[in-house]
Amino acid sequence: MLPLSWNQKEIEAPRFKWVNLPLSGLPWVYNAEIPADYRLDDIGDKLNEKFKNGFLVRGCRAEFAEYMSLQGYDVIRTGAEGVIDLRVLDSVPDSVSRLADRGEKCGQVKELPLTLPNQKRVSSFMGFTPHALKPHLRFLFNTSFDANTRCFVINTAADKWLGVITVSTCGQGTCHTEMILRHSNAPVGVMELLFLSVMKMLKSEGFQNFSLGEVPFITPDSMEDNNLKPSVKRSIQESLLFKAGHILRYAFNYKGLYDFKNKFDPVWEPVYICSTAGITILSSLDMFYKTGYFELSGKELVTNIRAFCSP
Repeated sequence: MLPLSWNQKEIEAPRFKWVNLPLSGLPWVYNAEIPADYRLDDIGDKLNEKFKNGFLVRGCRAEFAEYMSLQGYDVIRTGAEGVIDLRVLDSVPDSVSRLADRGEKCGQVKELPLTLPNQKRVSSFMGFTPHALKPHLRFLFNTSFDANTRCFVINTAADKWLGVITVSTCGQGTCHTEMILRHSNAPVGVMELLFLSVMKMLKSEGFQNFSLGEVPFITPDSMEDNNLKPSVKRSIQESLLFKAGHILRYAFNYKGLYDFKNKFDPVWEPVYICSTAGITILSSLDMFYKTGYFELSGKELVTNIRAFCSP
């Protein structure tokens, strides 16, 4: 029900985190803690009360997006979220299990207590990933180490990390993948082992659904039209957003991200942006800027041009 990276807690009032978008003037509510007993109309009322001049929320699942649409908000789809039903985890494809078996020869998976030294080590580990020298995307997933976040690593006998993932516990038996970090020299199968092991741990604790997170700008063949809520219509703005993503795909390999997540045979569900003040071209430009996507695209373009022109 809640947008991606939002979570429910035993609190009395919601806590919203937002950044202001410079062109459209809208606050982008990118994270929130919601009281466990809140319904959709409670969330909507509190958002309107807090942000009287309008707001924008991304990562909205279909139920939330349909509610927003019925209330008169503008809604466009941005991509798809892969969800694993942990109750049938044994049905994960054999190809993934074989890759995980290869990864098991390289290290062991363990949960990491998020002490301050461990938080610093996770931050340092980012410098050993394939994208270490590229601008990092912001506000699209939870990069903080709060009480709702859990961290898992695959560790060698020499205490070298090969992979790290962080997971937020969203309430209602659901977990959501946040950061996915792989060492540049990690052997084949390491990340498959990490994900499978984490899913098994969470299943044993009673969690029912594990979200692999969103992949933007995609429409999986398995995501049939009946996954889309009837009140949420496709729009010209959605088409423009997807075309912009495809044009800039050299900067962000969302196809590779999709291929990795799709290995686990998840159910693909639509993900949306919702806005009270209208989702305009300015809002899209705002988000490309605030997330760092423009910065990443520019740097990758320069890098590609230099590589092309090199003798």
